[in-house]
Amino acid sequence: MYSLNDILNTDNPLEAFRILHGDLLVNKLNLLIKECGDCCTNYQKQYYYGNSNANILIINDNATNDKDIIDYFNTLLEMSEINTDDIFIVNSVSCVTTRKDKGIEIQRIPSKKECNNCKCFINQAIKIVNPRIIISLGATALNQFIPGSNLLEYINTNQVFNGIPTLINYSVKDLFDLTAYKTEDEIQEISCSILETFNEAAKYIQSIKE
Repeated sequence: MYSLNDILNTDNPLEAFRILHGDLLVNKLNLLIKECGDCCTNYQKQYYYGNSNANILIINDNATNDKDIIDYFNTLLEMSEINTDDIFIVNSVSCVTTRKDKGIEIQRIPSKKECNNCKCFINQAIKIVNPRIIISLGATALNQFIPGSNLLEYINTNQVFNGIPTLINYSVKDLFDLTAYKTEDEIQEISCSILETFNEAAKYIQSIKE
């Protein structure tokens, strides 16, 4: 997070404006997301939220309205060493993408077009927040940076995207994927892996403050 000294000491007037008016810029960005109809105007949307001057930016998998997934994600955050006042959260795709199965709406993986349409929003969020570190969770989030990549090849790796250190891991949605049954040991392993990534980000922020 930025202090008054950060504002006074910067020689870049655009950076000072970003620090002072980050919330306004985020509201404008969310308005653009709300008005976007490039994919489908009927999709439910989820908007970016958190501290617009956060040190940590989390890019989740595509948006979900599954309460269990949302609650478990928040639980892992609360269990971690991350200061939850120092994060900003976006979805790799802002729409809850769905398809019909026997007349029932079920969530699905976003198409390449849907991912591409949301990439500009993610890039703008990174510019607004200017985080010290990014956490990328899930295959859809990773593919926004490395199209066609295999998430399993990048789990627990450190990358650099847009000049910012980035930690890669599973998404909480992976734990609830009904197409890939997971044992209790696998669930525990993935949960611990995500938690360790959160803690690694927290330790990194602490190290650059010292």
